[in-house]
Amino acid sequence: MCQHDNIIKLLDLFESNEHYYIVIEYMVGKDLFDYIAKRNFTLPEERVKHIVFQIIQGTRYLHSYGIVHRDLKLENVMMSDESDLAIPKIVDFGLSKIIGPK
Repeated sequence: MCQHDNIIKLLDLFESNEHYYIVIEYMVGKDLFDYIAKRNFTLPEERVKHIVFQIIQGTRYLHSYGIVHRDLKLENVMMSDESDLAIPKIVDFGLSKIIGPK
């Protein structure tokens, strides 16, 4: 349902008698905590502002559909790659709630 550049893309779902398999886009950059740690916990202010803005854009998009993530943290934001231009994407909707568009 949700298609946004800052939200992980769900590609497919598979189900067996015992398991569910969720196929999402491949994120080379690991999570945001690892991305920051790899840079010795030092990022330029402009880069931080850009990352936070993108996360807020994704959250705003979710809220427009009445979806509340409820577990937004560094480990639930994945980076598209390891470059300084990596795109953050919100993941792990296990605790999310759909409260409706109003």
